[in-house]
Amino acid sequence: MIARCAERQQALRVRPTFCRVTALGLLAVECPKITTMAEHHRIQGMHDVMWSGYVQRTVIAGKVMCTTAECTWVMMAPLLSDAELVVLGDNMMRRDPQLKRTTKDQMEQYLDFLTEWAREQEGGKRIKGLARCKRLCTLPAEDTDSSMETRLRLVLMVYGLGEPVVNLKVVDPDTGAVMYLDLSYPGVRIAIEYEGAHHAVRWANDAQRRRRLEYMGWEVIQMTAADMGTVERQRALAMLVAERIGVRIGRKVRICERMAVRDLTDGRRMRKHRDW
Repeated sequence: MIARCAERQQALRVRPTFCRVTALGLLAVECPKITTMAEHHRIQGMHDVMWSGYVQRTVIAGKVMCTTAECTWVMMAPLLSDAELVVLGDNMMRRDPQLKRTTKDQMEQYLDFLTEWAREQEGGKRIKGLARCKRLCTLPAEDTDSSMETRLRLVLMVYGLGEPVVNLKVVDPDTGAVMYLDLSYPGVRIAIEYEGAHHAVRWANDAQRRRRLEYMGWEVIQMTAADMGTVERQRALAMLVAERIGVRIGRKVRICERMAVRDLTDGRRMRKHRDW
């Protein structure tokens, strides 16, 4: 992507700032599922993108300039559903330090700056995507490992099960081995693990890991991409987790009617589960 962008910019009089999907490629951030690309395309030619906000820039490999992760998040908002906007936020804050491009504090600081900047412009400016980002900015989580784990976290939340902990660190008391749980409810020792394609080549290690967790009192619920394929399957997955929580606490736990992702930011609608 760097080479392609460097080649394209040679034909321009002014050094361009690459943005949106191209910026994600330059920043090595996993692209979420795009609802609509509007008039914007990957570099197969060049296309202007008009945006009314303050463009925050960074230079990649000393060769090309693109929007920062925080700026790209806001610029991508019109192309994404609420859920995928949260996914993108998570993708920008990976646990792997080589893939971590920003933090929640940095994202919130940019949103505050952009809001104030827009207010100070003559007549005020309406920046497309800013209002949604400000509403959803509490939902992205730092130190995640995959977009499917984020989608799973949101599914559990929209069915009223509360927010699971991301990548909880667990130490085996016998061996000292450190394990990170994809998602978990520590209060009831329930772990939800996403089994992606990479797990197929580590089956033996994963099986041993699961046995150690169960020995330590954890119940491990495994899921795959197929469990997330339809709304019906997502609801069934949430019901399974609710059932297992109910067994742990000794009373029936019911899921709620599916909420919209944006409703998760409304404290009045979020159920509080102190037990887990």
